[in-house]
Amino acid sequence: MKKNKILYGIAKGLISLFMLFSAYFSFSHAADFAALGFPNYFRIELSILKVIGAIVLLIPNIPARIKEWIYAGFGITMFSALVAHIASGDPVSKIIFVSVDATLFVLAVAYVYRYEAASLKTKPAYSNPSNL
Repeated sequence: MKKNKILYGIAKGLISLFMLFSAYFSFSHAADFAALGFPNYFRIELSILKVIGAIVLLIPNIPARIKEWIYAGFGITMFSALVAHIASGDPVSKIIFVSVDATLFVLAVAYVYRYEAASLKTKPAYSNPSNL
């Protein structure tokens, strides 16, 4: 049980670090971002939202529903980045880096273990099958 909380904490930390690095890279490398075909205002907006999401994900007393939306947003962002790199004609080495950096795997681990770590706090109520 404690293993689940530790795995969740590690995965959540890795996701937050990756998103903070990604925000920094996007913000500081405008030409690379523009090469993907996105406007400059989107680069700034995306960088700010990645930083906010990474910080909110690490705050312990944030409601679970908000963290679910952060995980969903990060997943969409990572998948969209992969599609953008493929569509822009980037070299295979860059596409492999974007797809194999295991971020989606870590995101999935964090999401799954979030439920298991949360289940340690509360026990599910017993439901009588005859009442269904």
